[in-house]
Amino acid sequence: MSAVCNKMLALGEEDLRDKKHLALSAGTELTAATSELCRALELAEHGDGVNAAAVYAAAARDRLDNAARMLARVGDILATGTLTEESASWYRRLDYDRLYRSGLSLGQVPHSIELWQAFARQAAKGGPVAICRDMRGRTVAVAALIGDWLERADGPGSDGELLRIQSAMADLAAYAQFVAFANKVEPRDPAWLTPLGSAVA
Repeated sequence: MSAVCNKMLALGEEDLRDKKHLALSAGTELTAATSELCRALELAEHGDGVNAAAVYAAAARDRLDNAARMLARVGDILATGTLTEESASWYRRLDYDRLYRSGLSLGQVPHSIELWQAFARQAAKGGPVAICRDMRGRTVAVAALIGDWLERADGPGSDGELLRIQSAMADLAAYAQFVAFANKVEPRDPAWLTPLGSAVA
């Protein structure tokens, strides 16, 4: 998000540096959480049972908690900047459908139109700040699902709950891919705008 924020928000050099470090660290934690959760699912299905799976699930939750804290700090830094009316208008008028199709054709975004539309609504509503806060909210939600599962891992239906967590984690990873892809667009590039009157609602 650094290149976008450099042009869209008036942030100081120190804030930009801190934001970049925090965002990269949050991404690392999300990747690690995905790995920990995959291991938990593997153990629950084929390995040593729920107790061993719980160890990795707890590690995944801790990673997500770390990522959420970092994203909260990123959001706070972004909120100190100023999104000009020109930049806000650009986010509202960005042709998100065309951008999504471009990402699919390049193999850089997953097939998930509903999730993309959710991302587009956040971007159109509030630019980088809204996107970051939505990403954090989704991260917190997955961590909470894991926490709920850990409290009743020995109970009936726990396997089904793990699959639900896996699906939520996949959506979170997809959302992160959408953010990364959209950040490659040159800020305020008019080539990606929709005609006036047909922007995202």
